[in-house]
Amino acid sequence: MTVIDMLKQDYGLDNDQAAGLQAKLKELETFFDKNFEDSPSFFKTFYSKFEETIAPYGFEERNAKQAEPLVSDLYLQGDFKILVSYIIPAYYQSGGDSEVFSDTYTQLMNSY
Repeated sequence: MTVIDMLKQDYGLDNDQAAGLQAKLKELETFFDKNFEDSPSFFKTFYSKFEETIAPYGFEERNAKQAEPLVSDLYLQGDFKILVSYIIPAYYQSGGDSEVFSDTYTQLMNSY
């Protein structure tokens, strides 16, 4: 299943919305790659950008539990494993609840 198919099937997005979210997530990954700095402020900014990216597609900002299934599904998509490896630590580094994303984080750590 492609990312677009997953977004349509699991999150009720239409084709244009799914393609738009996929493109914006790739842009977010590029933002991380170009701007990374090992600082709490960067991680907070990056996770906020993730929330802003998904909010127009039906996800509430500042509700990581609602984003958790999406992050898990993205992890299962080969194209987004790297992005997920950025999102989860950024969430934790910015003070997020360690129970949120814990299953996906465990999978991520076991893959190394």
